[in-house]
Amino acid sequence: MIINKHFYFNVFKNLLKIDLKLFVEIIWNKIIDLFIWVTCMILIMGYVMPLLGLANGYGVFQLAGLVASAGLFEVEPSVMSLVSDFEGDRLISYQLILPVTSLLIFIKIITNYALSAIILGLCVVPMGKLVLWNQFDLTQINIIQFALMLIMSGIFYGIFILWISSLCKNVSKVGNVWMRFIFPLWFLGGFQFSWNVLYKLVPKLAYVDLLNPMTYIMEGMRAALLGQTGYISVWFCIAALSIFIMIFSWIAIIRLKKRLDYV
Repeated sequence: MIINKHFYFNVFKNLLKIDLKLFVEIIWNKIIDLFIWVTCMILIMGYVMPLLGLANGYGVFQLAGLVASAGLFEVEPSVMSLVSDFEGDRLISYQLILPVTSLLIFIKIITNYALSAIILGLCVVPMGKLVLWNQFDLTQINIIQFALMLIMSGIFYGIFILWISSLCKNVSKVGNVWMRFIFPLWFLGGFQFSWNVLYKLVPKLAYVDLLNPMTYIMEGMRAALLGQTGYISVWFCIAALSIFIMIFSWIAIIRLKKRLDYV
């Protein structure tokens, strides 16, 4: 049993190492793209929009949303890559016939995407500090809560990628991912507003929004970065994300098992 565990770990480690090596080759381009996006958003929301009546702290509020969103914007290209593999080289089929459990292969895929999301989300913090400077107080960050929210959101994004990939019948359908899944979840999940504000304005809609996993990622990340006041409890957000992770994992694996025809 010990030998099997050691063997499984080595296979997992080597497969993950290959994926991460490919990610390292493109990480700087992703960071540059991320910096341009974050800088444009923060400059407008932190300095221009307050002159039009928005609260002076809106730039920091938006920054926390950008940290939460960094991994989400990797979903569409990642889904494109996976679905292309399903239809083309089928590298995943080769991995699924390796002498390890199929679950381990999917954990490897999720871990790869989760680490990518965590790294990109982490990079947003110094970018935001550089642009906002004194507006963003780093001493407000709860390091433990922030780390947990990064990990939980990263895991969710990894599973979300698998779930959407299981829904896309072919590459031509991947183009619908943004408008049908990512944008609604992101925009209605509190990127530009807090759940508390929505609750005060339209309570019934606010309760419906609790069915959106992005609500918990946004709220939890803001609470960890800016302080708990005015946001849903970080611990409640982590608990809710755990439930979403289990549900999406179960559905994704069942659908992929039928699609890829593996045991």
